[in-house]
Amino acid sequence: MKNNKTTTGARRSKRFVGSVMAASIASVGAFVLMPTAANAADDATWDALAECESGGDWSINTGNGYYGGLQFSLPTWEANGGTGNPADASRAEQIRVAENVLATQGWGAWPSCSAQIGATGDAEPRGETPQPNNEQPAPEQPATEAPATEQPQAEAPAYDLPDVEASDETYTVKEGDTLIEIAEAKDIDSSWLGIFAVNQEEISNPDLIEVGQELVLPKA
Repeated sequence: MKNNKTTTGARRSKRFVGSVMAASIASVGAFVLMPTAANAADDATWDALAECESGGDWSINTGNGYYGGLQFSLPTWEANGGTGNPADASRAEQIRVAENVLATQGWGAWPSCSAQIGATGDAEPRGETPQPNNEQPAPEQPATEAPATEQPQAEAPAYDLPDVEASDETYTVKEGDTLIEIAEAKDIDSSWLGIFAVNQEEISNPDLIEVGQELVLPKA
């Protein structure tokens, strides 16, 4: 990283640092895994660093091998996620790449200027730092059934059943039969009520008889 305000010796030292960084990157191999910047500086820090490095000119390109406001060497720029020439990149893009450099190299990547502006140690997080989500999922509540509404039980109609006895004769219910029709067909004196009276264990509702059901007929 270049500093227009430093001495020639400082510039040589800075190029030496850039060369060390480039050599370190080259030793990793063809594939470089880019870390995410864990710590990022605020805008005022980057602006102060750029003021020291390049006079605050984010598009500076003097042909000395260092480019942009933060004076990136091309190997450092590309190894930390930059594309093209740093001098052509926006201020925001240069800061983004610089945060990656900061994460891997620390402020030593800008040795002279970082010391001049006092940018040492961990940087302040840039923007809002995601906070851990300490919210616990609400315990699953057992499904609460709505209280069952009691339905009034329909009372069975009261029948005035005749006092009759069962005979030995039976009748098998056919499709479409009713007790009334059976009583008429069999000429039952006590009518359908007589059939119902002697079949109460088989018939709970005189309006509901089943095909194939065998009914006992009452005595005449």
